[in-house]
Amino acid sequence: MKVAGDWRRAVKDGAERVGLEGALRAAYEWRNPGARRDRTDNDRLRQLLAFSLREDSNCIDVGCHRGEVLAEMIRLAPRGRHIAFEPVPASYATLASAFPGADVRHAAASDADGEAEFVVVPDEPSFSGLRERTYPKAMRTERVTVSTQRLDTALPEGYVPHFVKIDVEGAELQVLAGARETLSRHRPIVWFEHGAGGADHYGTRPADVHRLLTGEIGLRIFDADGEGPYSEADFEAVFTQPMWSFVAH
Repeated sequence: MKVAGDWRRAVKDGAERVGLEGALRAAYEWRNPGARRDRTDNDRLRQLLAFSLREDSNCIDVGCHRGEVLAEMIRLAPRGRHIAFEPVPASYATLASAFPGADVRHAAASDADGEAEFVVVPDEPSFSGLRERTYPKAMRTERVTVSTQRLDTALPEGYVPHFVKIDVEGAELQVLAGARETLSRHRPIVWFEHGAGGADHYGTRPADVHRLLTGEIGLRIFDADGEGPYSEADFEAVFTQPMWSFVAH
């Protein structure tokens, strides 16, 4: 029996073959506004990468998942040194094989170097994370031990990142805290997800992220639509809204 993700991909592939992909997507997004927001954010991320990367820009993909963003980073910056973090064992194995020229690490970027328990959701790997979270339906989970690395200590000597993408199901504050020195020194563009669906499970509030990025590191926060810079109050106000992709620079 196919898992849910495989079933959806099979339907999508079938719709493409008969020319109904647009209609299928429109119907799905009408029923799931979050999917429409997600597609829009992905389009904006691709645009930002295209407008900001040089041929030799170095990029970091934290929470690489299937590698769509890493592939764009490599395409747009073929002479850059790209580092990807992916703790889900099966996803890591696929990525390491697919991107032999990138530094793909079987690790979770976090605020401490060591090991931690990691919750894998086999049927929907994108929901996997360092904490169990609320899922849209009953899902099978597995617990594995993964390496955790701080960006401040994990990057090669002399490495200067230009772009950092963070999608870690609520653990973004931990990733950012482990990258304080790197972000302060090199000031890369940071694309990150932050919303109530994930951060609540870590006890993280928008004010924590805002104070770290703007107060301590000195960046400004905008949303994927270009609105901003966000004050702390503005950032708090959108926490439960369908807006979870942000840019700090």
